[in-house]
Amino acid sequence: MPLIANPRSPLVPKLSGVHFFGFDPAPCSQRVGFALAEKGLLRERAVSFLNDSPKNLHAGKDRYLFRNVSLIKHDNLTEAWSQIQPNMVVPALVHDGRLYVESMDIIDYLDQAWPTNPLRPLNENAARLCDELVQQGKDLHVSIRHITFHWSLGVMGKIDAATQTKLNELQADDSPERLAEFYSQFSQNDIDESEFVRHLHLLESGYATQEARLAADGRPFLAGDSFSTADIIWAIKILRLSECGYPLADKFPLLASWYQRIAQRPAFRQGVVGRYRFFHHAFRFKAKIEHLFGKGIRSSITAAA
Repeated sequence: MPLIANPRSPLVPKLSGVHFFGFDPAPCSQRVGFALAEKGLLRERAVSFLNDSPKNLHAGKDRYLFRNVSLIKHDNLTEAWSQIQPNMVVPALVHDGRLYVESMDIIDYLDQAWPTNPLRPLNENAARLCDELVQQGKDLHVSIRHITFHWSLGVMGKIDAATQTKLNELQADDSPERLAEFYSQFSQNDIDESEFVRHLHLLESGYATQEARLAADGRPFLAGDSFSTADIIWAIKILRLSECGYPLADKFPLLASWYQRIAQRPAFRQGVVGRYRFFHHAFRFKAKIEHLFGKGIRSSITAAA
């Protein structure tokens, strides 16, 4: 359920207007940033996620205040963040004191609260397909995590023993994210290379499905004739792999062309890449260096072939 009825954080009820809690390089945050821009909501300024100074409790009309939750500094693994987002991931969104979590649920809420430029197709068949594509993308969420940590973050994604102990204490028993288990395995190098490659193949299977759909009728967008949440979720999945040096144009040329069109949308440039250029270029540079030394995602593709 997207709405958290009784948030534990004392900050949430103080906030008026739209407050977006996220981290610019995180794929799930990028989805929401993309949707906010499509809805015409402009980023007003950025502050730390717990900032409660009077001037930062209110966001202006048709704007939002960005509250940075640094995954590099492990802000998401703190008790303060767990009181806002029980699953300890980003993003979260507060609108006039009401807290919403999970990226695609947040986007659905934005689409209802700001109906201009609808993100769900009006055609019934296209809407049904859009829902299926979104669910398919959501099912691959863990695969993107594996790709990000292995081929983008590397050692930056690891945590120390003290942080791990705190995470073990904070994680709810029923958390679907299971971050404690993942961080423990990743930090101790207990995830075999074959597991990362398996997640890459799962993503490639999803790409193949979209490639076939685009080839069937030349549609401009994944769900049909109109841009939708399906395009948002799949564009962000491609963005992360492209930053890792994945040869999308060679393997899925129609999908690569579709992605280039999506990446030219003003909302993509404004809501995703605009605040993210340093990490975007850093990830790409890292991938090029690894490729020169016969490492990285391209070498894994070759080895698995």
